[in-house]
Amino acid sequence: MYKKRLINIKKNNYLKVIAFTVFICFYTATFAQVFYSTNQNYILQKTEQNNLHTTFLASYPDSSITELSNFFTRNFMGNIGLSSPRYIFDYGTADIGFKYFNNPQASNLATENNIQYCSTKGPFASLTGIAGTKQLQVFKSQFTTTFKNKLNINVKFNRYGSQGFYLKQQTFINNFYTSANYSSKNNCFGFYTYILNNTTKNQENGGLKQDSLSDYDVLQNKALYPVKISLATRTNKEYKIMFNPWLKLNKAPDSVTNYNHYLQLKTKFNFNTYKYKDDNSGIDNYYNLFYLDTSKTLDSTRIFQFINEVNYSVLKSNKNIGASVGYRNETNKVWQKADSLFYNHLLTGDFVIKKTFKATDTTNTSPPSIQAHFNGTYVFYGANAGNYKVESKSLFTINKKQSIYFNVLYENRNPDYLYNNLISNHFQWFNNGFKSQQLLQAKLGFNFFKKINFSCLYENIYNYLVFDNLGYPRQYNHNLQTVAINASYGLVLFKHLGFYINGTLQNTSNSSYINIPNKIGTVRLFYTGNLFKNNLQLQIGGQCQSYSSFYGAGYMPSTQVFYIQDRVKTGQYLYTDFYINARIKPVQFFLKIENVLQGLVGKNYSLVPGYYQPDRAFRFGLTWLFFD
Repeated sequence: MYKKRLINIKKNNYLKVIAFTVFICFYTATFAQVFYSTNQNYILQKTEQNNLHTTFLASYPDSSITELSNFFTRNFMGNIGLSSPRYIFDYGTADIGFKYFNNPQASNLATENNIQYCSTKGPFASLTGIAGTKQLQVFKSQFTTTFKNKLNINVKFNRYGSQGFYLKQQTFINNFYTSANYSSKNNCFGFYTYILNNTTKNQENGGLKQDSLSDYDVLQNKALYPVKISLATRTNKEYKIMFNPWLKLNKAPDSVTNYNHYLQLKTKFNFNTYKYKDDNSGIDNYYNLFYLDTSKTLDSTRIFQFINEVNYSVLKSNKNIGASVGYRNETNKVWQKADSLFYNHLLTGDFVIKKTFKATDTTNTSPPSIQAHFNGTYVFYGANAGNYKVESKSLFTINKKQSIYFNVLYENRNPDYLYNNLISNHFQWFNNGFKSQQLLQAKLGFNFFKKINFSCLYENIYNYLVFDNLGYPRQYNHNLQTVAINASYGLVLFKHLGFYINGTLQNTSNSSYINIPNKIGTVRLFYTGNLFKNNLQLQIGGQCQSYSSFYGAGYMPSTQVFYIQDRVKTGQYLYTDFYINARIKPVQFFLKIENVLQGLVGKNYSLVPGYYQPDRAFRFGLTWLFFD
């Protein structure tokens, strides 16, 4: 009787939340919004890189509601804010130079690649709130405005938190950045700048003491299950400041060459801290070795980085052709019980070319175009001497709905600092002497009519670095190849019945060093329609996702790294969600039940040994756009 009463109370609470959410959406959309712009060029944006070589592109807020309920990519350890392994291969690497490690919490962070500079027709703001089971709370906000079409300020703030379904799984995340870009009246002087902060705090529980669940366990309260670590926490903090002023050297473009010449400087300051605290490490018996303290653990790493760059650029006045060369200096300081100092001196180069072809049809407002960006970086002196990276990115746009892209990079990079040196309470290694790693990546992709997307990624790595089943770094002194193919197709039949399918095939030449799911599939069926004289855009549907069985990566809380293991294999579980997505002009909202079939389609829904995906959970969220 008590259980039935508790279920009825939960159902009544959910119904109240749904009714209240729908009422708020209708009320705010009908009465509160003063101005709503449909101008596709209202917001122009570009991302942080060689800022003089890039142009602002139209970036109107996505009015499609198909992905609204997929508000986060799946965290493979089961709760937002926790570390997550790389199971799905994609293109791209970090800038060449000193690097501590690949942060496994990267999907939770605002990174330099996320920094956006804006140019708007007026003020714009976006507010998002999401809540749900196990105290899931998400708040996202953005505000941007332009002053006299010369100075633009952009502010983003995100805050996430969740208790999780298991003991000691609480997480908190804060992301904040503000960016600004300015150009003088005559475009002779300007600057780009940003300030960024990431703070992540989470409990580390070491996973469940029992690696697998029984049929009975699946439906029980997971907070009752014992975990391997009882009192450990991790706190990571990151601060970044960048200032990039530029100056045009010539008064006006030359009448013959029609080129402008620029001098730009770029100064960056980065400060990172990684702290792991475990007051019961001497009691839990999770770790076998103790180097510094046998009763408790307090590991701390601090990284200070100061970068200065000077760059000469030449650009055609229409920015269709541009080139630049530059010099960069890095000062890197790492503290782990003692200080280590590293210097690097680098040469950089960029070349950009864009071409728009004449349209055969005079009514065509989007004629074919091609753009290509080539860049290279070489470390000629310092701790990473001899490292280099060359990259090419090309995009051929057929029209607004069809495009083809091809990206390729090759690099020779020293191992990340963590592979060669570490001083902690449970792991220590010094001057491992691992060799530099060579990486070739190539990705070809097609986008057709917003219905068909296809991409193929090829990756070849020599001197691959990995952590073994004891959590220690190892190097594989041979070639490793990986191929990943992704294809998706979406279609709406009879104006209302929607269908979407996405498939990923991945394969590696040596699964002893790279363990990944070979097949990943997502299928979505939904009803879609525009109701109440096109004032309400609505989708109601379900989504199923499955990963083929593989040996999931193990996780080491002390070092925050994932390691290979061949003891526990994942199951082929069917993750099923039910959702309602809706949009009423400036207001979007969704209601979602995750893992609807929990207890009915198996019990192995773990993708990292000891860590399980969320149980059946209710989520709802609302996004409100402001144009005034």
